[in-house]
Amino acid sequence: MRHFYSLNEFTSDEIERFLQRALYFKSRPYLNILAQKQFALLFLDPSLRTRCSFEVAVRQLGGGVTTLEGQALWKIETELGTRMDRDKAEHVREAMGVLSRYFDGLGLRAFARGERKQEDLLDETFSAFMESAKIPVFNMESAVYHPCQAMADLLTIRELLESFKGRKITIVWATHPRPLAMAVPNSILLGTTLVGMDVTLAHPPGFELQEGILAMARDFAKRSGGKLRVVSGREEAARDAEVVYAKAWGGLGRYDDPQREAELRLANSHWIVDTSFMDLTRRAYFMHCLPVRRNVVVSDAVIDSKQSVIFRQAENRLHAQKAILEWIYA
Repeated sequence: MRHFYSLNEFTSDEIERFLQRALYFKSRPYLNILAQKQFALLFLDPSLRTRCSFEVAVRQLGGGVTTLEGQALWKIETELGTRMDRDKAEHVREAMGVLSRYFDGLGLRAFARGERKQEDLLDETFSAFMESAKIPVFNMESAVYHPCQAMADLLTIRELLESFKGRKITIVWATHPRPLAMAVPNSILLGTTLVGMDVTLAHPPGFELQEGILAMARDFAKRSGGKLRVVSGREEAARDAEVVYAKAWGGLGRYDDPQREAELRLANSHWIVDTSFMDLTRRAYFMHCLPVRRNVVVSDAVIDSKQSVIFRQAENRLHAQKAILEWIYA
């Protein structure tokens, strides 16, 4: 039984095989490789691209799909040993025990709650579902990782630049009214260092990623022949970039001192990807996973420009996820 949880579980050669299969599916959208298989997509948090792309992917490959929204289900308890005398009526062990008898696979989306540091950084909610499952579980975004998005991002970069080795990408923090999770920046950082890109991670002080994620990324860069540098200056981050990947995320201080973290975000409201930022790059492509707050994270002029590839990214979710589903059942 194969779960699909994070890109750091794969080698660069395995990632390359995923991308080749995704390109194959892009040219041949209808293949009956999931015939007579039924899938559940469980969303504990909102979705547009992930939901639609997975539903279409499963159907185009001949499978059946049922989408479940957390708000319409019994509230699920994930901790063992707890006395369930409050608002949670069903335990994950029973929920997954039942779903495992109805379906051949489960996609799960469970964001970081932003309340308990250990629960989020250890991905305890997602782990509880995987541990209770008798069927494969694929990650549609957890508290720590969004591997399906990163796989589609790598596919997009491959199509645009044709190669990874030595090509320059800047992953740049952007301001936001809310402290968003780190799953997307974690995954694109790990993915791009794994395949040997020259990666710049840029953010103001106070918005560092988890040290464990950075340690993995440094190790990947060393093994793949890539590079990783972390900078705190916007101009330095933009210079010579071939791809700019903008993403807002909250600081780890959100757990210990949320008011201070909010003040830091407000103080860095000038961290927006605008034309002055892009003019410093090497005519870089602009990428974002969506949804995006216009004129907060990125200016209209940038996101609507010819260098913006956000819709190609979104389309590539469909093709990359077909490759992932194929691998799960190979």
